[in-house]
Amino acid sequence: MHLLLVDGSGYIFRAFHALPPLNRKSDGLPVGCVQGFCNMLFKLTQDMDGDDAPTHMAVIFDAKGKTFRDDIYPLYKAQRPPAPEELIPQFPLTRSATRAFSIPSIEMEGWEADDIMATYACMARKAGFKVTIASSDKDLMQLVEPDGSIRLLDTIPRPGQPPLRWIGPDEVFTKFGVTPDKVIDVQALCGDSVDNVPGVPGIGVKTAAQLITEYGDLETLLSRAEEIKQPARRQKLVDNAELARISKRLVTLEQQVPVEIDLDGLIRQPMRPSALFPFLKAMEFNTITKRLATLLEANPDDFEPDATLAANTDTPVPGAPQRSTSLSVAKAKLAANMVPGSGPARHAAEEHARVKAIPVNYDSYETVTTPEALEAWVKKIIDKGLVAVDTETTGLDPQQADLVGICLSTEFGEGCYIPVGHRKSGDMFEGGEGLVEGQLPIREVLDTLRPVLQDKAILKIGQNVKYDMEVLTRYGITLAPIDDTMLISYALDGPRYNGMDVLAEHWLNHKTITYSELAGTGKNQKTFDQLEIAEAARYAAEDADITLRLWHVLKPRLSAENVTTLYETIERPLAPVLARMEARGITVDRQILARLSGDFAQRAAAFEAEAHELAGQSFNLGSPKQLGEILFDKMGIEGGTKTKTGAWATGADVLEGLAAKGIPLARTIVDWRQLTKLKGTYTDALPNYINPRTGRVHTSYSQASVLTGRLSSNDPNLQNIPVRTEDGRKIRTAFVAPEGKTLISADYSQIELRVLAHIADIQALKDAFEEGLDIHAMTASEMFNVPVEGMPSDVRRRAKAINFGIIYGISAFGLANQLGIERGVAGEYIKTYFERFPGIKDYMDAQKARVKADGHVMTIFGRKIQFPNANSGNPSERSFVERASINAPIQGSAADIIRRAMIRMEPELKKAGVEADMLLQVHDELIFEVPEGTEDQAIPVIKKVMEGAAEPAVRLTVPIQVDAHAAKNWDEAH
Repeated sequence: MHLLLVDGSGYIFRAFHALPPLNRKSDGLPVGCVQGFCNMLFKLTQDMDGDDAPTHMAVIFDAKGKTFRDDIYPLYKAQRPPAPEELIPQFPLTRSATRAFSIPSIEMEGWEADDIMATYACMARKAGFKVTIASSDKDLMQLVEPDGSIRLLDTIPRPGQPPLRWIGPDEVFTKFGVTPDKVIDVQALCGDSVDNVPGVPGIGVKTAAQLITEYGDLETLLSRAEEIKQPARRQKLVDNAELARISKRLVTLEQQVPVEIDLDGLIRQPMRPSALFPFLKAMEFNTITKRLATLLEANPDDFEPDATLAANTDTPVPGAPQRSTSLSVAKAKLAANMVPGSGPARHAAEEHARVKAIPVNYDSYETVTTPEALEAWVKKIIDKGLVAVDTETTGLDPQQADLVGICLSTEFGEGCYIPVGHRKSGDMFEGGEGLVEGQLPIREVLDTLRPVLQDKAILKIGQNVKYDMEVLTRYGITLAPIDDTMLISYALDGPRYNGMDVLAEHWLNHKTITYSELAGTGKNQKTFDQLEIAEAARYAAEDADITLRLWHVLKPRLSAENVTTLYETIERPLAPVLARMEARGITVDRQILARLSGDFAQRAAAFEAEAHELAGQSFNLGSPKQLGEILFDKMGIEGGTKTKTGAWATGADVLEGLAAKGIPLARTIVDWRQLTKLKGTYTDALPNYINPRTGRVHTSYSQASVLTGRLSSNDPNLQNIPVRTEDGRKIRTAFVAPEGKTLISADYSQIELRVLAHIADIQALKDAFEEGLDIHAMTASEMFNVPVEGMPSDVRRRAKAINFGIIYGISAFGLANQLGIERGVAGEYIKTYFERFPGIKDYMDAQKARVKADGHVMTIFGRKIQFPNANSGNPSERSFVERASINAPIQGSAADIIRRAMIRMEPELKKAGVEADMLLQVHDELIFEVPEGTEDQAIPVIKKVMEGAAEPAVRLTVPIQVDAHAAKNWDEAH
């Protein structure tokens, strides 16, 4: 038997980059990648025919979202650019293409395609299969077996090479200098710049292979590093041992992914005209349709195009142009308002046209290398009264990156780059050869620019200016006042397209230089300080020039579209607040985390042993397939359901339901899953984020990435640490105040329910909040006619679930699952709720109608939350938009309230003479660090600011309540 696994994601990008763009004639949908993918898949099946034809086959794709590697090393793949816009709608179509060819299409959330392929390859080899993996990905070379039972097949055409190039042990040795079983160790040392695997700085593949050959494996090498004769190499290994171990975990492919389809489900099926031709005709691929018609001896005219994929003006295709992106919607709105005499709209249109008419001229950019030239630019800035500014650095972390250069622009078509940190070629980690000659000294540049960059009469314009502010602050420059094109775009058009490259292409019809064009890709990619100054200058000066152009296009739209207040009172002033919070960081106790990791590991092992005993056999607790078979086949538990693949469903909701019914094994698995997740995501990972310079953890807040206006926290994400479980709260005990300090946690009480009461004008809820009643008990009393006094806890719990569920548009099915009750009973609960609080149903209906009519809903502060797919022909997508339109104004208004509080907080604390540093924002909670003994002075000011944050813009008809406490760690303060 022979299993053929196809690297579907690799095929997608090969098809996209190898072929010219192609759009479907009927509606303009981009389909060039899909056509190339189909041709490649068909050719592979033909090339692999004959005596060695595969008996089993699958195409494996990467799923959207993060994987377990992001928890190990949050910077993993962090530098990868987003997919091109025209490729995004083609991703799901490649899956449809795979199924049209009667081939299983497999992807799994939380796992990379490589891990899934590794799992199937090892499963098949153990079952006596021969395995072929159609990919040239070097990460998969670790799977190659000496006996040829697992080989890679490179199908990329190469001059002078056969069309199919097999990759076995010899080819792996040529690539890495070691046998396949040592590839992981070599990769751990040399890293991978494409995937941002750190490795050991300064060690390449050749050196790594020599070291592994000499010492046998990575651990032996690291344990004997002191024996290495070369001082620099020895020190690198000693200093970066833990980084090498992390890298090994990143490059090691998981071979036990809980796949839901077994090998029998991958048996190769013949192509079926009834599946193939409807897809090809919907895509309008005439050439390949004719070829396959001849091969299959079928008439394509006997089949209609797939109605779900065909172009239709009434039922748009997902990703097609008529289903406009937020930027396209914005362009259409702008065009509609661009009429003579329309004031701000006309000005915006004229400015847009003027900016677009001026071409980018790279020859006009200047590299500043003399004091006289620098002074000339300072004079330009003073004369103009504004400047677009951007910093170029050695990395993405503003708390650790070094400044390499500064770029400026004051006029379209002009721009300069001031290099200060470019280094000569050579081994930087062996001492290097110092800075490239001809650059101005960094201190001279900063001292000359400081007066204008800090001048309150000169506007500084940036794209994601928060980053530049943090970098320059470390060099003694406070950048102010500021405008940010990313935040202007966010205020106008929402979060989807805020990157400079995308904005430039949309608004200026200009394709910017990409970093990979300059620095290369893969293991040879350079950092910015290693670039030639002339090359860097084109890229950097373009950044400043394009940022200035975007500002001239986007800024007038604020007035034309009535978004000025949102931008100027919330978005712009929040950026420097976040910059200061990120720079402060928070202290995390390594020892507490280490103790928790040990405790979690022991308890997880005990749960695993208990699960094996309850099941009467050993099994992989992380395998949904094995768990489902034990619960529903072996143990015969009733009520199980199967997924589309035929496997038993064993998700969290299923296990929680079984645990509630008293099934011991289900409860044990739930407890085991919670512990292992906490260990991997937090207690093991957080120490890696401690900054060696400050000794603190510095999260990064994304201000423009969430539809509703909420902030997101990254690297590390501190907003998802569980607070409702005892083990989750233990993790918060590791966030501590340093000696002589105390932490204060200030948390809005039921802010979203209060906002709902205000927006929907629910008098009963408003009265309850005004009187300080237990809102959930009051709701239960209204619904179930039960007195508040002595109310059973389970009755209050049901009311609480309904209160919060209604905010998110919960269905009877969802509420039934959450409460463990029959769907009919849950439906009656919701019906009764609406009868008791009719204003809520009116609000929900009004929001659904509004989003269909306007394509957006609004917060109480005027933030437009856009849903361009509100009138989608897809019922499930339309239903999602309706639910989201109910919650979005509530969540968005709550997010805007805490944003306003954060903006006001520092001035009010200073005014009151209170010393307090705001460190973290976690949804509805703010964390502060204050000197011990000053808690009683700080808490009243903090509460006053937070509780009054909505005013004077909005006078809420419900009181806002904030609970604030002080302690030595975050858990006790909450």
